[in-house]
Amino acid sequence: MSLLAGGAPTLLPGIVRRLLLLFLFALLSVAALRAATVASAGVKVTGARSSSNLSTGETVYSGDATQRARLEDSDLLLLADEIRYAPSSGVAIAIGNVGLARGPLHLLADKITYFATTRVYSVIGPRFTLRSLNVTGTTSEGTAEAITVRDAQIVLTEPGPWAPALRASTATFDLTSRTLHTTGARLGLGRLELFSLPVSNLPFGDPLLPDLSLRAGFRSNLGAYLDIGLVAPVRPSVSLGGDLGFYSQRGLLFGPAFEIKVDRPGLVMTDTLRSGYINDYGNRKTDVLARPISSDRGFVEWRHYEEIGDSLSVFGQLSYWTDSEVIRDFRPEKFYPVQVPDTFLEADYANNNSITSLFLRAQPNKFFEMQRRLPELRYDQLPTAIGFGLYESFAASAAVLQEGTLPAGSGSTVTSKRLDTVLELTRPYAPREWFSIRPVVGARFTYYADATGGRSTYTRATGEIGADAELHASATYDYVNAVQGINGLRHLVTPTLAYRYLPDATHGAAFIPAIDDAAFSTYLPPLGLTAARDTDRPTATNVLRLGLNNTLQTRDTQYGSRDLGLLNFAIDWRLDRVGAQRPFSAVQTEFAAMPAPWLRVDTFSRVDPRTAALREFNTGVTIRDSDAWFARLGSHFLQHQLQEYVLDAGWRLDEARELLARFHYDARLSRLIEQDYGLRQNFGNLWLVRYLIVLYQGPRRESSFGFNLEIQMRRW
Repeated sequence: MSLLAGGAPTLLPGIVRRLLLLFLFALLSVAALRAATVASAGVKVTGARSSSNLSTGETVYSGDATQRARLEDSDLLLLADEIRYAPSSGVAIAIGNVGLARGPLHLLADKITYFATTRVYSVIGPRFTLRSLNVTGTTSEGTAEAITVRDAQIVLTEPGPWAPALRASTATFDLTSRTLHTTGARLGLGRLELFSLPVSNLPFGDPLLPDLSLRAGFRSNLGAYLDIGLVAPVRPSVSLGGDLGFYSQRGLLFGPAFEIKVDRPGLVMTDTLRSGYINDYGNRKTDVLARPISSDRGFVEWRHYEEIGDSLSVFGQLSYWTDSEVIRDFRPEKFYPVQVPDTFLEADYANNNSITSLFLRAQPNKFFEMQRRLPELRYDQLPTAIGFGLYESFAASAAVLQEGTLPAGSGSTVTSKRLDTVLELTRPYAPREWFSIRPVVGARFTYYADATGGRSTYTRATGEIGADAELHASATYDYVNAVQGINGLRHLVTPTLAYRYLPDATHGAAFIPAIDDAAFSTYLPPLGLTAARDTDRPTATNVLRLGLNNTLQTRDTQYGSRDLGLLNFAIDWRLDRVGAQRPFSAVQTEFAAMPAPWLRVDTFSRVDPRTAALREFNTGVTIRDSDAWFARLGSHFLQHQLQEYVLDAGWRLDEARELLARFHYDARLSRLIEQDYGLRQNFGNLWLVRYLIVLYQGPRRESSFGFNLEIQMRRW
């Protein structure tokens, strides 16, 4: 008994200690094993509260108002009201306001099961937006590279009753190639299904929406018409389609179209083509050469732009019209900006401080004539320092030129094979910060392999001397006007003087095919051999050009400074004159005032200094009240040729609707020759709709009345 009584106190604590140590060792082993599993999988789970289930090995992490349950695994983030995670199996189940973020994908769901060992997740009730696509479905499975959605509904823009929608049995989004693969796909608007989709692979990196346009209305010379254009993506970077239009007084206009867009490292390319053909049985009238227009009419418009690496770029276009009026009749919105079709292809290679280019200009249309280059190879060395403060500019070109009479191909064609080199040396000098001068000396050598005037070849050499000088002065004023946003004023004054002397520039004109001749312009011509483009007919020059530039600025919080106004003058003093030239050119004045962001006034004028007669006067006054309304009144006056006034105005009714108006008045004819009244509307931030009534007066090809309804799908 004493042994028992005396031994128990020492024996029992030893057993207890051993049991406690064994129990603690087991707990540490389990904890270590669990910690190792989590660490190996890279999974980190946190929450406002947590509880463990020893029988299942799960830990339940719950969120509250301040912290949601959170699972992180490398590039994956999972948020939910509750996350159940079993480290032994690596399975996590998230329920309640579940969100998943992985790379470009941000997904909401009712429930997500994540398998950490394979890094695959399974979703119930997925909802996500990818690029401009809004996607929902019943279930989905995903990896880091792709996600597959079952019973998918894909709204191609913002959801709405008129939004294009794609429904598919399965939709797999390849996040690496940005390609959508579908099975059982149907395309529709809102809840309306229109037709099955013929292709199963679509790009969603580029806009998935088609380029869709619809024009309908009535014009007296066309009758009632309906024109539909559609170019839809069929594979990554490639969209195909066409245009189809019916004109009740003309016939059916149709043609294929495509668009190719590539944007990857080392290559950026855009190719577009639009075309149309019609057997026109209406009143076609005559073309610009007063010839009858054939009933077979059509056009092809192709544009190409390409960047290869950092140095090479290619740009070209083809404009083929069967007659001079086909675009004017059926695509007037494209005709008025560019009324003469141009076809060319140019490749430029930039290397250090030089550009090598190959330029081809053709003329496939027989009713317009232009200088053709077949082709021209050119090298331009930009200004390069060669020592002693000197800068050298050099250009050399070899070209085959052609120009003929109208209609093209019906008469004689002048051909010229030409080698041309230009060298210019300058020595900028700025003795003071307010004064700089740049003396210039240059020479040009041109060889013609097809000379005229009884010669087979001819070589011309011309030279120039001159200088460009500037004075710089400024003044500041402490003037503040909070209403106009003026915070101080700075007046910059820059008198300029430029002199060029080109003796005997017209020497040998009788032996030179005159293809690159002077173009009509009311502005002062560019000075200098390197700037002039009249290579074949240069004008003997001994000119002193005087200029005075004024700029008024104020401080700006976004750009540092903002121009409030400018006033510039320029005049040429011809020390030597050719033909009927007068000693002084017209005084050219450019004026612009921007006293506030809502007001701009600009004018350009030419005044004869001898008689003070106004030769040209163009004005523009623009007033706008933010996005609420705007009005611009412009005038164009050219002595003995043109005097007109144009008013453009717009009034925004609300976020989706805007009224538009345009009035064009010819003062010489005392006639309001054009009136436009329109309403522009935005449906669902997707469809741009314009209603337009047009009234014309006077003899012209367009009808006197027209009503247009245009619907254009926005590109995303």
